[in-house]
Amino acid sequence: MISGLFGKKPSGEAGGENSGGPTFQPDKAEKFFAHARVAQEAEKYEYAMGLWLRGLQQDPRMVTGVEGYVKAATDFLNAPEGKKRVSKETRNAVSGSSDLNKFLTALYEWSMSVDDRSSATGWAIKAAESVSKLGAADVSKWVAEAAFAAARKDPKPKKDHYVRLMKAADVMGFADIAVNSGEEARRLDPADSQLANEIKMLAAKATMQKGGYEKTGQDGGFRQNIRDSSRQQALDEAGRIGKTDDMKDRVLANVEAEFNLRPEDLPTLGRLVTALKERGKPTDEERAYDLLVAAFERTKIYKLKQEAGEIRIKQARRRVSEARRMLESAPDDSIAQSVYETERNAMLQLEVEQFRQNVENYPTELRWRYELGRKFFELGNYEEAIGQFQEAQSDPRVRGKVLHLLGLSFIKCDLAEESIETLRRALEVADLTPEDQRDIKYDLCLGLQVVGETRRDLAAAEEAEKIASQILIQAIGYKDIKARRDALKKLVAELRAK
Repeated sequence: MISGLFGKKPSGEAGGENSGGPTFQPDKAEKFFAHARVAQEAEKYEYAMGLWLRGLQQDPRMVTGVEGYVKAATDFLNAPEGKKRVSKETRNAVSGSSDLNKFLTALYEWSMSVDDRSSATGWAIKAAESVSKLGAADVSKWVAEAAFAAARKDPKPKKDHYVRLMKAADVMGFADIAVNSGEEARRLDPADSQLANEIKMLAAKATMQKGGYEKTGQDGGFRQNIRDSSRQQALDEAGRIGKTDDMKDRVLANVEAEFNLRPEDLPTLGRLVTALKERGKPTDEERAYDLLVAAFERTKIYKLKQEAGEIRIKQARRRVSEARRMLESAPDDSIAQSVYETERNAMLQLEVEQFRQNVENYPTELRWRYELGRKFFELGNYEEAIGQFQEAQSDPRVRGKVLHLLGLSFIKCDLAEESIETLRRALEVADLTPEDQRDIKYDLCLGLQVVGETRRDLAAAEEAEKIASQILIQAIGYKDIKARRDALKKLVAELRAK
């Protein structure tokens, strides 16, 4: 198991005030980490490994990123796919000559050396040496302690490994680890007097640091924080984003005080949830979600569960939007494409489940059948979409949209005649915008073209050509209308010549 290989995890949070320089981008790193968590939950472990590593390329100071990568690598090696080496693409994600890439390469090789402790130790030392040059604060501490644990487990310990770790730990300011490494090296070579003198100097440093390090971060609890470093990081980032919005903070504080007096009062709960969502910090959303779920479990009022589900959908939509932006900035990047597809599919599945529950709990509210049908359509489940649209078509608020999507669903199911009839009905809806009418006419044209081509139906082809010509006159740049009109003109000529 990799967790054993990497040994004890240190205390601390990721990051440092000025340690990483301006090139570190924690916001971008966290976006990769969010996608990695989704991939890991889907048991796409190698894919998750690559995402964790790419996030660490954005900011190697984040302990949560290292721990997430280690977990993904552990799961990968324990899964059936772990019997083979990871793909070249994953390995190349960390290739390069910079200190950061050297660190990530060493981290990767270290994680893959689970069956060779001597090799693992060598890579652990390289990881410590390279991370010592990054100003990565608590990640440096994590790596240094884990590297020392790996060296202690090496069945063929080497003096050179301990000496190199001693020097790296000294550079990073971890005198205790430096002294312990030096002592292990001296145990392997008791005659090295120069090493003995170096250890004495390091021991003096350790004495000076003793206590100071233990007291570091008492305001926030350094050793307490690492117990949930990912949550603490979210709190810190949320604080930076929202600290200038004093009014929202005051409103929330007031409602919070009121809620503490009446924790089971649903109107007060509603105001608290609203205040949390309006302030909008990541932890506010999580708290609002937890409050709503707890209230639902207590009261069994479905509206509370529904509102909690809407929070999760909102979060999923944000991840999809970010994944889309990543893809648009790198359209040829296979990782970005995969991230977008994974996030979009996860969002659609989440929405389907939410809308399915809404339909079950509000059977007369036809709007939810429309929403559920729309999500089935987006997922390509056209027959299931048809069933929902057929139920929802009597709702006058969404009738035009429902009939349009129902017609498209019939086309997808090779039911062209049914599609044509349904789209004609859609055009009869009174409150359609000109854009809606054009979209429906275009899809009606598609259905008629299918009938003209497959049934060799001249009347259908002629009507399709006429519709295409009308759209062309109004908007020559609309979709592929010029090419489609030309194709229909040719089809009509062929059918007339028969």
